[in-house]
Amino acid sequence: MGNLYDNYAQLAAAEEEGVAYTRTALDLPTTSWASIAIHGGGIEAGSGELALTVGDGLMKTYVFAGIKASHNSDLHITATHFDEPQCLALLGAVDRTISFHGYAGTGDQAETAVGGLDTDLGGSIAAGLADRGFSVTSASSEVAGTYRGNICNKNQRGAGVQLELSHALRKSFFPHGDLSRKMRDSGQRTQRFYDYVEVIRSVTATPALAS
Repeated sequence: MGNLYDNYAQLAAAEEEGVAYTRTALDLPTTSWASIAIHGGGIEAGSGELALTVGDGLMKTYVFAGIKASHNSDLHITATHFDEPQCLALLGAVDRTISFHGYAGTGDQAETAVGGLDTDLGGSIAAGLADRGFSVTSASSEVAGTYRGNICNKNQRGAGVQLELSHALRKSFFPHGDLSRKMRDSGQRTQRFYDYVEVIRSVTATPALAS
């Protein structure tokens, strides 16, 4: 996916907040974990809803969401250039980061590509997903999230996890495979969505991952 804007300052100068996009930053002072989606809303549909539900009452949470009627892909800033100040401030206060993204995937393959520099956390998530019947693969170089400047790695450890969810997987999280804004805003989710959320939330209780 190409990028119309190289960074947040360029985007903010050209697009109106509340009309083209929203920013949600939810602090939870008692946690050292963060759940984020920098391509939420109509940019990579389903990623923002997942980040919010995973983080609810458990993690600091950040979502940048495209809310335009069309062409939300114009709001895509690559993870290696995403420098929105609220997100950076939130990540600067945590040790563990889980960053949710969406990618096309191959055909109807519902899968998660796991990347990022926090290999311990990534491995725990991958194992948990596989145990619940989700297909997991290692992220290809294009979405590996292993560059130090990737937003998922900008926490206190300098290492986070990037989860790339295929289009087919994200469709399975909503009734009738409907990724429209109307469906996403309705609050309707499938059991598969909640199964996925449960796996991700459960890793915070893993003693070996305690900060």
